[in-house]
Amino acid sequence: AIFAALACALAVGTSYLQSTLWWAGYDMQNCPGCSPIIDWSDENNRETVTSDRIQAFKEDGVVLLPSAIMQSKVADLTHDVESLTDTFMTSVLAKVVLKQYNKYEHKLDTRSELIRDWAIHGPLAKWAVELMQVDSARLYNCEKIYSSGSDGNGGCNTAWHRDTIAAPFPTSTKSITFNIYLDDIGADGPHGDVLIYAKGSHRNLATPPDVTKNVYEPNLKIGDVIAHDAHIYHTSSGRGCWNRRSLQFRYVESSTTFNFMPNRFPHGPIPWTLAHAAGVAPHGLKEGSPLEGPWYPQVYPKTLKSEHVPIEGKPWGILSILSVVKEAQDIASDLGIGNSENCTLDNISASEERVPYFGFDGPITSCSAWEMISGVPLHKEGQMKQTLQRMTNGGK
Repeated sequence: AIFAALACALAVGTSYLQSTLWWAGYDMQNCPGCSPIIDWSDENNRETVTSDRIQAFKEDGVVLLPSAIMQSKVADLTHDVESLTDTFMTSVLAKVVLKQYNKYEHKLDTRSELIRDWAIHGPLAKWAVELMQVDSARLYNCEKIYSSGSDGNGGCNTAWHRDTIAAPFPTSTKSITFNIYLDDIGADGPHGDVLIYAKGSHRNLATPPDVTKNVYEPNLKIGDVIAHDAHIYHTSSGRGCWNRRSLQFRYVESSTTFNFMPNRFPHGPIPWTLAHAAGVAPHGLKEGSPLEGPWYPQVYPKTLKSEHVPIEGKPWGILSILSVVKEAQDIASDLGIGNSENCTLDNISASEERVPYFGFDGPITSCSAWEMISGVPLHKEGQMKQTLQRMTNGGK
């Protein structure tokens, strides 16, 4: 009877915990009652996205929008972001898995009226459409990233990668990320934790670029906005070992489908699995279905009232995470990544219009170009090999 009572209490406690915002990392009510509260007339009246900047984004995959947003608005955003309570994402995930961050939160548009205004009603949505040269756009994530500099297990070293691994849509879909830094920042110390980009690398996903050439290292002031293509090869930090404070607003063209099979590594208790994986994230979408709904709301040319509603699914659970991890491992094993004798990547890539697998260095489509090191798929010419080695050696 005692054991039965304990089991019952544990089940009730677990059920309650999994129903909380702290556990989910987002608000299932989806920012109820939130409405536009910011006067964006100053930003909307400026010619921020010029033809030169559109061309730069197309060719380079990254573009700077200088003094795009009033510093007072960034100050208000900073105050709001700092006031948000930490969830499982920061309290557990950032301490155990994402050790290069001291804070990480996502889907902030579900939690804050002011951040939702920035993400959905502010000028970023319009700029996204203009830079991508599309008719409409949807928001697919809104993240808070504070990096921990020298306290991270990667030390002050840069980690090159593509965001392709975390994009819930086909690689042919146009997308853009706006980085809003809450402090002046550059690539080197003392304020040296800005992202560094390999210009033009978004146009060749098969091979990582030479990161000693054609590299863009922005120096930003508060109010500057940096925008990049999801497929561009870039770092997760600068070289200055400084505690970066930033928000990432991620947009995608509306006319696309949901594409996020467990054919990627890493996959599991990490941000993109929790934010997008079917059966884990509560969007209720199936592979190949239109990317839409309250989880991926349309933001331009207009918002849809039908999408500003509570999210009907259930928050992630431990069993669903473990299931995704196993699927990802099984797919990698079946493809024979890193096994020259049994690898089938080349056959799939040649016969089907799909990407067999994804890694940090990009889509995995070639047997000869990729290898497995400590269970991690890495491109032989990519930078993640060095990053993994530094992490193994405590950042050295």
